[in-house]
Amino acid sequence: MTPRIRALVVLACSSAALGATCGGTPPPAPPRVVAPPPATELVMPTPPAEVTICQRDARPTSGGDAAVVASFEQFSRDWIGKMKAVANARFATERKRLRNTYEMDLRATGSAQAPWVGVLSYCEVALKCETNAETSCRPSSSVVVKEMFRYQAGQWVY
Repeated sequence: MTPRIRALVVLACSSAALGATCGGTPPPAPPRVVAPPPATELVMPTPPAEVTICQRDARPTSGGDAAVVASFEQFSRDWIGKMKAVANARFATERKRLRNTYEMDLRATGSAQAPWVGVLSYCEVALKCETNAETSCRPSSSVVVKEMFRYQAGQWVY
């Protein structure tokens, strides 16, 4: 019966948990699991949405000399008038309306043939109408329209 006990003792001493009691060196401590620090989410600040000509008043005309500015302002007034006439000619349940405010920007081209380019920006509002009567129309969306014109031979050309 003694050999049987010896076998048990040997088996018990080979166990890692009992290594120190059998004259061996203690087993190494299990690695300590350390939770990573909570992830800090990098939150980029949302840039403020650009306020367009659809939500604000028009800025003054930029660029150009006085004569070119005056001619582009007159051309822009006439152009907006034509666009409004086209938009008002529709008798459908979906229409477009142009706001009364618009912006003009002049840029020099460096070309003798067409020394200026004018950019006209205006707001076009889409309307949903229940009937053909304009009083039944409600705004559904808006979009900024930018049109470019060149100044050639003393006049603005589309």
